[in-house]
Amino acid sequence: MAFLGMEGTLGTGIGLLLGLALLKYSGYVDAVRKELSYIAAGAMFLLLSSVTGTGLDGIAGFEQAILYINIIFVVVAFLLTLIGALLMAVQIFSKIR
Repeated sequence: MAFLGMEGTLGTGIGLLLGLALLKYSGYVDAVRKELSYIAAGAMFLLLSSVTGTGLDGIAGFEQAILYINIIFVVVAFLLTLIGALLMAVQIFSKIR
């Protein structure tokens, strides 16, 4: 997913935050406010993942540590976004019935 030419975790994080901002106009925000916080936290971890590699890039010995930190941030972001999306789907579909 590339958002305005930004690829990787930065574009995905900004795309998620933009989706959350546009969700305000759908009318479901009041029903799924807690679930949206999980998705917003996942987007923040994606943004953190994209920022961690920029400061210490090129310094010998830090590449492996930065790689592990990025992997941890992306996995946490994926899990938070997945939990938020699943809880949101359950909440929305339970009200439809």
